[in-house]
Amino acid sequence: MKKTFLIGWMAILGMGLRADPIVVADFEGPDYGAWQVTGTAFGHGPAQGTLPGQMHVDGFKGAGLVNSYVGGDDAVGTLTSPPFKIERRFLNFLIGGGGWEGRTCMNLLVAGKIVCTATGPNTKLGGSETLEPASWDVSAWLGQEAQLVIIDQAKGGWGHILIDQVELDDKPAASLAPLVTLQKELEVQQTHLLIPIANEVRGKNAQLLSLKQDGNLLQTLQVTLPLPNQPYWWAAYPLGAFDVSGKKLQIALADGAKVTALLQDAFAQIHLGAEREALRTDDYTQPYRNQLHASSRHGWNNDPNGMVYAQGKYHLYYQYNPVGIFWGNMHWGHLESKDLVHWEEQPIALFQKTVRDMAYSGGGFVDEAGTAGLGKGLQCATFTSTGRGECVVYSLDQGRTFKELPENPVVKHQGRDPRVFWYEPKQQWVMAVYAEDAWDGSRLTPTPQTKAEQRHIAFYASKDLHHWEWTGAFTDADRGAVYECPEIFPLTVVGRPEQQRWILLAASNRYFIGQFDGQTFQRESGPWGTRHGAFYAAQTFSQAPNGRRVEIGWLQTASYEKIFPTQCSNQGFTLAHELTLHETSQGLRLFYNPVKEFVKLREKILVQAENVDGQTAERLLQACQGQLCEVEVTLSQSAPVKLALNGIDASFVGQRAQIFADRTVNEVYADEGASYEIYKRPAQDFNRTLTRWELPPGVKVTELTLLL
Repeated sequence: MKKTFLIGWMAILGMGLRADPIVVADFEGPDYGAWQVTGTAFGHGPAQGTLPGQMHVDGFKGAGLVNSYVGGDDAVGTLTSPPFKIERRFLNFLIGGGGWEGRTCMNLLVAGKIVCTATGPNTKLGGSETLEPASWDVSAWLGQEAQLVIIDQAKGGWGHILIDQVELDDKPAASLAPLVTLQKELEVQQTHLLIPIANEVRGKNAQLLSLKQDGNLLQTLQVTLPLPNQPYWWAAYPLGAFDVSGKKLQIALADGAKVTALLQDAFAQIHLGAEREALRTDDYTQPYRNQLHASSRHGWNNDPNGMVYAQGKYHLYYQYNPVGIFWGNMHWGHLESKDLVHWEEQPIALFQKTVRDMAYSGGGFVDEAGTAGLGKGLQCATFTSTGRGECVVYSLDQGRTFKELPENPVVKHQGRDPRVFWYEPKQQWVMAVYAEDAWDGSRLTPTPQTKAEQRHIAFYASKDLHHWEWTGAFTDADRGAVYECPEIFPLTVVGRPEQQRWILLAASNRYFIGQFDGQTFQRESGPWGTRHGAFYAAQTFSQAPNGRRVEIGWLQTASYEKIFPTQCSNQGFTLAHELTLHETSQGLRLFYNPVKEFVKLREKILVQAENVDGQTAERLLQACQGQLCEVEVTLSQSAPVKLALNGIDASFVGQRAQIFADRTVNEVYADEGASYEIYKRPAQDFNRTLTRWELPPGVKVTELTLLL
């Protein structure tokens, strides 16, 4: 039985006339035609590229291809061609996906026997969904009848196969380059590992690097090295946490993986140096970087984590990929502020152990009474170790770094994102954590049939942070309202100091109002509210001064790497806003208002007008074009307003609005905080500057102020 061979750039083309290739299958139709399908993996017809939940697929020809990721990596099946005659010396095709011999493969059958077989290239974490050319020399069977069988009998990682453009030809296909292993050893005399990074979406062409010292694995990092002539930026990965100074560091593709030889030059550029070598003087002034909203200088951020006020500063930790502008390699980045307006980036506070044991989201707090036996006033945090469970850590250097409790993981279950707070009435710590464990299903409506339907928020209690017991759980028929990143806190009703309620919410920011007894949450109403647009996974600061409940969320901006190929930072954080609980005609509701400290940003009044019509207001708003500004508007009555500022939506419903216009987002607070929405600039409209105002008939602008 022959196996696939790949032909490099130096393959010599024969002389003389060449007959046109015979297309066996190009998979451009709405279905598979005469091909026979079994199982579910291949669907009812060719895929049109990338399927839901899949890394970016490319390298195929035309619009369609065989993609057995239908339903994910656990689906199985086969796809068998009708018989065809071998009329050329070579059978050429494009192949990708899993590299599991006999399980994710394409076989050529002659007289019912397998004579050639091929698999995709991937078996390890990382990899690429790019199809590559491959060939079989089928000259031994010229004139005979054959069939192709595409097989997906693998489950789990890389349990799928990609095939396209199967042709008979007189010449073999040429691959891009041979596959090679990459490795090097460096003596650590500098503080950072400098890595060139290309911006490829969703792990496309990603490589998994391993960092070892004397053969001991220190870290793995999923990176995307640039191909020749591909734009890139420099990531600086700190080595101080690994105690390797003066020692030999081995860097290689994890698990002996092979990649295209075209990446050899990029790998050769990986070196040791100072962080400043990777920083550019214009990092913070790039057109895609917001100026009013905090973000990391390099890399990707998502959920806010560990938010706490301690040692006179607000600490905002966050999910952070230091070596790419897309999700992955989850560490905890760290920002500090004294005023909730100006933020200073600090070094990585919490490192993943490897990509198989990342540091997911969690909360922050101060152990004022020293209940953990580690000292009073100790800054602490909780996070999900993806390889272990829920962990508690503490800091001995004012939140710069963290040490783990020896009991970690303190909670082991199916879930993530622990949020811990002190419950004074019972003198105990409480952990609210997202969970998918099976639990008293009779209390759930509808009765859960899948993990998604088992979604709930579980509660655990502890006296000392070391030992925890399950105390209760809460869910809702709307499982999306309890999905990921729970947050829970008490609020006093404005104007009624004797009335207090507990607010429970999850990543979508839809909230429940009710009571909490130290064991579980009892709902009175909800879920209320919306996603608020480009907003997700918000947290509030523990121990904020004066009992304020200040919230910051993940600002989900678009990605602009197609416009700026060397984009070195992605995503950001919302403005800090204060949450208050108000009695309304619909009942108790949360209000959102920017913290008062933002007045510090105001430098001058650009426009100020009173009692103008919509046309005049639109003309005055043109002064905001291209500017970072704050807009305050009051109408003669509550109304739906269609508004665009600098090419970004800023619409609202209400009588009054306060709008913060940044480079890629508009953050809109309306109706004294009853409404809150974030609008983002679509990548395809990056250069759009339209400012337009549409008011309903009879509505006037009683006050309009533009502030810089």
